[in-house]
Amino acid sequence: MWHRRPTAPVPPRTVGDPDVRAHLSGEVKTYLDGVWRALACRQVPATRDVIDRADRKAYHLAAAVDLGFAVPPTLITADPDRLLDFYDEHDGKIITKPLHRSPRGTAEAPMGRYTEPVSNRDLGYVAALRLSPMIVQAYVPKDVELRVTVVGAAVFAVEIHSQATRHTRYDWRRYDHENTPLRVHALPDDVAERCRALVDRLELSFGAIDLILTPEGEYVFLEINPNGQYDWLELATGLPITAAVVDLLLTGSVEVPA
Repeated sequence: MWHRRPTAPVPPRTVGDPDVRAHLSGEVKTYLDGVWRALACRQVPATRDVIDRADRKAYHLAAAVDLGFAVPPTLITADPDRLLDFYDEHDGKIITKPLHRSPRGTAEAPMGRYTEPVSNRDLGYVAALRLSPMIVQAYVPKDVELRVTVVGAAVFAVEIHSQATRHTRYDWRRYDHENTPLRVHALPDDVAERCRALVDRLELSFGAIDLILTPEGEYVFLEINPNGQYDWLELATGLPITAAVVDLLLTGSVEVPA
């Protein structure tokens, strides 16, 4: 079985009472979670519990540091004063991003944001940080960004030339496909092995890892998405990621490509 972001249960439109709708959604979700946990089959990239744990940024950042990845100086805080101190420590060259990768809210009123630099205007609203913690990191200059897809023992690295257009300078998810080249990247053996080790440490069989390659040639870890998309990378580069996923689903393992 492949867990690919199953959506939350939605009651029929004929159920109008919001409390009843919430109750019905919760009941169906509880049922489905129980069924998934009871299945005695191979689950890719892992069971729901493991996926949810691996998706926690504070958790996988700590694991990456432990495995020897370079990681940007990072602060996770709801303290406005601590953010201001961090801003001064790094001469204002910092970015913020949410703790959760997916948009929150509802379909009618989604709430989400991209990775953004902290501007002087943002500092005027710093008191609002008390309402919710946020990840703050020192800005890391980029030569290119890398999406590294690990499938079993196979590692597929793709360069995302996010600096080719201002639109994707801080976050390549602000897609500008026509002006953002994607190319196969020859990942050094030690970095590839570290990527495998991280996926293994998190008890996954698949993971999409985001790295920065700095102008000085250093590989810097940003985060891992345990259920990240890859088809767009395969279409652009021809890398056989789908074939590796099929092997993983059918046999439980994928060999390192020659």
